[in-house]
Amino acid sequence: MENKYYNVSSVRLMRYLYSLGFNKESYINDKNKENWRFFKSDNLDEAIEFYHYMRNKNMK
Repeated sequence: MENKYYNVSSVRLMRYLYSLGFNKESYINDKNKENWRFFKSDNLDEAIEFYHYMRNKNMK
C-alpha cells in the first residue's frame, strides 16, 4: 500500500502544519526549491481546512 502525502510549497502553511506537530519530510522539487510533504490524515485535512478558512476570513 502506497503512502499518501500532502505536498506543500507555501512556507506559511509548512510552518503552520509543522508547529501543530505534524511530521514532515523534505524534498527538492523540479525548480530546485525545498518543499515539505506531510502524511495525509483526517487531522491534517482538518488543520488545512481551518488554515484556509482563517486566511480567507482575515483577508476580508
